[in-house]
Amino acid sequence: MKFLASYNFHRALVAILSALIALLVVVPLIYDFAGVRTNLEEYIAPTRVAERTRKTRVSRAATPTVLVAMSTRVSTNIPATPAPLLPTAAALNGIPVQRFVFLSDATRAHVRDIFALGQSLGRNPRAVSKVGDSTMIYPPFLAVFDRETYHLGKYAYLQTTIDYHAGTFGRASIAVKKGMHTWSQFDPAWAIPELCAPDEGPLACEARANNPSIALIRLGANDTEFPREFERNLGAIVKYCLERGIIPVLGTKPDRLEGESNLLNNIIRKTAAAHSIPLWDYDLLAGTAPNRGLEPDLIHMQGGGTRDYRSPAAMRAGDALEDLSALMMLDALRREVGAEAATAQ
Repeated sequence: MKFLASYNFHRALVAILSALIALLVVVPLIYDFAGVRTNLEEYIAPTRVAERTRKTRVSRAATPTVLVAMSTRVSTNIPATPAPLLPTAAALNGIPVQRFVFLSDATRAHVRDIFALGQSLGRNPRAVSKVGDSTMIYPPFLAVFDRETYHLGKYAYLQTTIDYHAGTFGRASIAVKKGMHTWSQFDPAWAIPELCAPDEGPLACEARANNPSIALIRLGANDTEFPREFERNLGAIVKYCLERGIIPVLGTKPDRLEGESNLLNNIIRKTAAAHSIPLWDYDLLAGTAPNRGLEPDLIHMQGGGTRDYRSPAAMRAGDALEDLSALMMLDALRREVGAEAATAQ
C-alpha cells in the first residue's frame, strides 16, 4: 500500500510539473510564434515593450488586396492629386522657352499676389489688354487666335489658353495707337473721345473699358531718342497696373534702332526685374528670324507669316513667332495663377 501511494504521489507530482512547464514555457512559445503575446504586451504596457530590444517576429507583408483596402481608410482631408498638365514645348528655334517667357521665383509669387488683388477688385480673369504702338497694329497682334485660321501642331497644349481668353485676341485696344510713346499713355489727347472720359489717357481708359487681369505692354519704337523719359514713364505704366491688380507683362522689341547697345530693350529687362514682373523677351526670338522678322524699314513686323505651326516656314516668320511666344506667356500665367479656379468662383 505504501508503494502504491508513493507511486500515485510521484505520478501526480510529474503531472503537476508537466503542467507548469507547459504553462510557463510551451504556451508562451506558441503565443510568441503566433504574434499574440506581443500584441497583448503592446496593449497592456506599450511603453515597456517599446523600450525592449528583443527580437520579435516580423509580420507577413500585406497582399495587394489588403493594400487596396487599407488605402480606402486614408483621411479624406488629403487633396486629390491634380490631373497632369499637358506637356509644354522646351524651346523655339533653339531658344529655351524659360528665357523668353521669363518668370523668376520672385515674379511667380508676385504674379499670384497681383492676380489676387485684381480678383478682389473685380478684374475679369479672362480679359487681356494690349498696350503698344503701330507694331501691334500691323500685322494684327494675336488676332489670328480669334479667327481660327491657325494650326498649333506640337503646340496644341496652348489651345486651352486660347479658349480661356477667347474674344480678347482680336479686340482693338484703346491703348494701342500708331506713334504711341510711353508718356502718351497718360495723355488724354491720345485717347478716343467717344470711349474715354475727358481726363483719361489711353491706359486708364483701356483699363476701365476692358477690365483686364493682364496687360501685354510693348513700347519703345517711338522712344529711342529719349531713354531716360522712356524708363521713367515705363515704370509709371507698370506702377499704374500694379496698383489696380493688373499683371503687367513687359515685352522687348525686335528692332535695333539704338544700335548694338540695344539700350531700350535692356531698360525693359531692368524694369521687369526691378518690379518682379513677367518679361516676354521677344528680342531673343527676333534674332532667329531672317532680317529679325522686320519690314525694310527695320521697325515694323513683316506680315503674312503662316500660322500653321506644323510648317518650318512659321519658325522663320517674325509675326508668327511673335504671336506664338506671346501666347506661351499667357499660358504660363494662366497656369501660375490658377485662372480657371478664379473663373469658377
